[in-house]
Amino acid sequence: MSNLARFPLVAGVLLLGAIGFACGSDKKVVYVSVPPDAGPLEPAACALDEECPVEGETCDVAAATCVPIGDGSEIGTGDGTPGSVKLTTIYTAEKGAAVQLVDVQFNGDDPTEAWAIGYGNDSVHVGKGISETSPGTWEEIIDPAAVHFMHKPPAFAWGANGFWGICGDNDNAQNDPRLLGNYFMGPALFTSDLSVFAKPTPGGLGSHYDMLHNTSMCRGIAHVERNVFWVFNGELGALERYNFNKPHGPGEDDHSDGEIYRYAVEQVKGVDGVSSHVFYDPADRFLYVADTGNARIVRLDTTKGTEGKELPRKNEILKKGVVMNGTAVEEVVAPGFLTHPSGLEVRRGVIYVTDAATGAFYAFDKSGNPLRSLDTGLGRGALSGFTFGPDGKIWLTDRKQGNVLRLDAL
Repeated sequence: MSNLARFPLVAGVLLLGAIGFACGSDKKVVYVSVPPDAGPLEPAACALDEECPVEGETCDVAAATCVPIGDGSEIGTGDGTPGSVKLTTIYTAEKGAAVQLVDVQFNGDDPTEAWAIGYGNDSVHVGKGISETSPGTWEEIIDPAAVHFMHKPPAFAWGANGFWGICGDNDNAQNDPRLLGNYFMGPALFTSDLSVFAKPTPGGLGSHYDMLHNTSMCRGIAHVERNVFWVFNGELGALERYNFNKPHGPGEDDHSDGEIYRYAVEQVKGVDGVSSHVFYDPADRFLYVADTGNARIVRLDTTKGTEGKELPRKNEILKKGVVMNGTAVEEVVAPGFLTHPSGLEVRRGVIYVTDAATGAFYAFDKSGNPLRSLDTGLGRGALSGFTFGPDGKIWLTDRKQGNVLRLDAL
């Protein structure tokens, strides 16, 4: 796309060169001059990064416009020491450290409502009425069947139409009298409707709206569109794409329209008890992965791959379950920089990562070049998942203290 796409066609535009043809191609080249009083440039419309005509821009898919690539300043612009930012405590779980808060998200339909999850007791924490001046009012909620549908949740991802996805870092041994795992685990779908969520259902299967079972030891989850999610399979070192299609309803168990696609088997590695977040960026259609066990950041081109052999069925009928051939991860940040990369988000073309082993935050460009770093001062084992709030600031969890925090750059 030419830079002409950035300029409205106004009277007074002076053609400085004739229309010609680029050497070796059929592309037309037009040279124009824009009057000084033409006003600010209109942002170019886009659906993908490749549609942004100006170098140094990325596509803000939600706004459908090109924006400047970020500089990582959300983790501060100072010297990267704990004193260069302010960590404001928004919420402390009543049970404190035992809860092990590991991730936080804002309700996609209500910017005044935040949700956090507890790895230590399978809990969900909902804060209402959050604003710049108020931390809101919080409550802890535990679904009656959380011991299966969200046991030891490492992460969750807000979806569409009030739904959110979650998974469990376990092999389902907690539901066996002999504590033997049967690996009947995978991501589940829940609603943000508090008149339904965590309410008992006749069959005793809690309030979950759907669940599929081919991912044990799940370490991370990311939303794509509708009811499609990516997950990190810690058991097999793989990345998997789930499509729940039409949710079966609260407490039901019809999974016959479910689809599962397994990618990049044995190409990523988890660390026991540490979240390995994944993030799908619609601007370039890559899945970015905190490859915790290999101490690196990788990405997967989600547009590649061909269907191969069928997945083994885990006592459920599926619409489709296949292994995808011809898929491989690409290294973005090589080993040697990070120790245990854990939380991961991509915003305005910048990859933000937490290191669970050091308590540090990092920002990289998509080529893997470091932009900024921050020692939060929270120490080993504190950092995990985080999100960007409606205010554009980073909201994070302190796993060791049971806190939800806001990072204010000074």
